[in-house]
Amino acid sequence: MNLLSICIPTYEMGGKGKEMLKRNLDIFKIQTFKDFEVVISDNSENDEIKDLCENDIYKTLNIKYFRSHRKGMAQNTNESIKHATGDIIKILYMDDYFTNKNSIKKIKDNFRGNWMVTGCEHDDGERRFNSHYPSYNSKIYLGKNTIGSPSVLSFKNEDPLFFDENMTWLLDCDYYKRLYDKYGEPTILNDINVVIGTSKYQMTNILPYKTKIKELLYMIIKYKKELFFKT
Repeated sequence: MNLLSICIPTYEMGGKGKEMLKRNLDIFKIQTFKDFEVVISDNSENDEIKDLCENDIYKTLNIKYFRSHRKGMAQNTNESIKHATGDIIKILYMDDYFTNKNSIKKIKDNFRGNWMVTGCEHDDGERRFNSHYPSYNSKIYLGKNTIGSPSVLSFKNEDPLFFDENMTWLLDCDYYKRLYDKYGEPTILNDINVVIGTSKYQMTNILPYKTKIKELLYMIIKYKKELFFKT
């Protein structure tokens, strides 16, 4: 068993998928900590990502590739979690990436308890900006996301939670809420460990306004007892 599983849900991403994943694989190759596997659950309709994973350039990486026929961000992420064998699961979206060669080592060295979140920056293709340091808040299930993208998240691979497959936009807020309910507050590593890619392919930009409102109402109904009856 590997100490850590990096779970990456992938898809074509408007033709950018292969490029985004290659950036990640290149960064994985230079990591100072080596005891990890890369679990790729692929929603693609073509073989570009599969062929990249099988390229001899990356044969030193422990890559586990799976073609996922269950479409959707939550479904695809859950499939990667199901195939993870490491003690710790690290979520990493394909358009996000580690900041430096010690990023995985810092996760390993600082992981405590059952779940941990780290700091991040953002990348619009021209610059890195907007450093963010996470915190948990009691209203996170209403969309007040003070933690950030799931790419800042690591959690123990012990009866792991799965993402709510009814959700896309607020799936991270819901997931953090359920992690808190199960384990309490996360360990926080105030280190800029991950860079979050910003582009027109982000769900925030793709999803229609009506879909976002529908998800918010779904969350309110899901947690209505807490929302209306908590003292």
